[in-house]
Amino acid sequence: MQNEQQLEMVITMMSEGYLASFRSIEKTLKRVAKKFGLGWSSLSILNQIVSDASVTTADLIQQNHISKGAVSLQITELLNRNLIKISEDENDRRRHRLELTKRGEKVADRVHTQATEIAQRVLNEMPLTEMQRLHQNFATFAETLNSTPIK
Repeated sequence: MQNEQQLEMVITMMSEGYLASFRSIEKTLKRVAKKFGLGWSSLSILNQIVSDASVTTADLIQQNHISKGAVSLQITELLNRNLIKISEDENDRRRHRLELTKRGEKVADRVHTQATEIAQRVLNEMPLTEMQRLHQNFATFAETLNSTPIK
């Protein structure tokens, strides 16, 4: 069992350090989203459509671990802004593929340019190996929190 001092240090890091860091990350994501006039979730879905030309709504639900309703809201926003279009899968009419419109391609290119600038800045401050270790540690931390029962 961990000693009392270590447990208190972890509690302090989670309640002070991590919360401040998460808020800072969230603030940056909101600034990026505001620049493009979309919510962060919509930008993320747009990026996933760019990354996988055959992505379906069912794929997005599974990949993002969110409900059908949540994906539907993001897709509706992208449709209303004429950034994507939906087409039926030729092999299975129950499945719908999501595709970028010309306008969507332009926005996706601008988002990618912005993301590249941010990534370059991160790599100027952190070596890639350190960033990869942070990514893995963050995933482990998130999974541990997620699987911890709250009494």
